[in-house]
Amino acid sequence: MDLATYRSRLRDARTLLLQARVAADAQRPALIARVRTTLAQTTGVRGADGSVIGLDDSALARRLAATTTAIDSGIADIDQLVEITDRAARPPFDVAQANSRLRELATAEETRSGSNDLFAAFGALIARLFPSGNAGLPPGSVELTLAIAGAGLLVVVLVILLRGVRERIRRETVQPGARAEAAASAAVQLAAAERAALSGDPRAALHAFYRYAILTLAERRMLRYEPSLTDRELLERASSLPQLETLRELISLHDRAWFGLKGATTEEADHARALAERAVA
Repeated sequence: MDLATYRSRLRDARTLLLQARVAADAQRPALIARVRTTLAQTTGVRGADGSVIGLDDSALARRLAATTTAIDSGIADIDQLVEITDRAARPPFDVAQANSRLRELATAEETRSGSNDLFAAFGALIARLFPSGNAGLPPGSVELTLAIAGAGLLVVVLVILLRGVRERIRRETVQPGARAEAAASAAVQLAAAERAALSGDPRAALHAFYRYAILTLAERRMLRYEPSLTDRELLERASSLPQLETLRELISLHDRAWFGLKGATTEEADHARALAERAVA
């Protein structure tokens, strides 16, 4: 399939995971199974130049489970794949335009009339740098050499870009991410929240503040936390804490922004920061 079809398939899988995140426990396995089926359909992606990159999303599919933490990790993994696919679909330069320009330069070289100022400037520079070695060069040899060097450089850049995109897609697909391990640290979550707030991503900042508050209480042994807990179960375990209502408000704010359609505002992220600080005070 082409990149656009693959990107659409990833977004369909993400939508199913969001539905599973808010679904009842009995409905989650069926939705997770649909996501695994969707991911298993991809075996390769065809680039704009016709080249085919082999893909295997089965590793990502196997990591999916019906727990809240596994679903969140799956959503994060798919978001990374969508971002990589978007970059691959929009390379930093137009390959077709570059090839057209090279053909124009080659044609101009064949019918050279001495009016190419760019090549003339390069020729003058080479003549100044190597006055004795350039004297015996036939007319047009400098321009032809530069055209060949430019074409070779373009081929090298294209190979590096293609290899980098292929390896990154494979690495993100088949290797378990380190994000799940980093997410278990309250300090990491707080740092992530501050970075997201500074970079203008209030939704990610709100989510990280929410994680920071819960993990901090767990690290202080004030809350018995497990990644598989739903928000309702988490609040039940926190029922004896004096900051229960603060946690309840933070969780409600997080769920509206993280699983809703409107995202989050800067004011909501700032409010989440204040709630998290009150929850761990």
